[in-house]
Amino acid sequence: RMEGSAFVKDKLKIKRVAIIHDKTTYGQGLADEFKKHLANAAEVVYYSGITQGDKDIKTVLTSVKEKKPELIYFGGIYPETGLLTKQAREINMAVPFMSGDGSIDPKFVEIAGDRAAEGTYLTFSPDPKNIPAAKGFIEKYNAKFGELGPYSIYAYEAMNILLAAIKESGTTDGKVVIEKLHSMEFSGALGKVKFTEKGDVAGSPYVIWTTKTGKFEEY
Repeated sequence: RMEGSAFVKDKLKIKRVAIIHDKTTYGQGLADEFKKHLANAAEVVYYSGITQGDKDIKTVLTSVKEKKPELIYFGGIYPETGLLTKQAREINMAVPFMSGDGSIDPKFVEIAGDRAAEGTYLTFSPDPKNIPAAKGFIEKYNAKFGELGPYSIYAYEAMNILLAAIKESGTTDGKVVIEKLHSMEFSGALGKVKFTEKGDVAGSPYVIWTTKTGKFEEY
């Protein structure tokens, strides 16, 4: 959201942006936050939604193409991100795409194809391979399951945090455990993790990733 819009403004220096979302709370919320943080740094030449599950999005993309954007931002998840990028190339749209963490999944590249997916920008948390505390987990995971998935370490960390909160509070009562989660600091594979009173992760960093030769890497 903020990281993506700052990247567009400061790094890419793009002036014409099309924004598409999937009409969901996540997707449209992501698109709206991106638009809000973009502010007046670039003109939003197109803003509209598509329906999750739609297989033919070329009509929408044709309308987008007429607006001559320099970048297309999509608020949604990987099935539609894959179709959008694939079908955009089929109607000779060469502009880059940007999306959020819901699109950083190997299935996105599989649906779009390596060539169409190439150069897509994605906002996501930093590569755990660059986090010293994650080294032990990654080695054990790779030995047992193979390549680390985009969310593998976060699922592992979430379960460990929950178990630690249950142990610290001495109960499985939901309200008590939540209060404990909000007050404790957890040290694990992602380093130190704390939560705000609302339950958000305090100081959660996001960076820009890109697709390169069918793989995801930090930009």
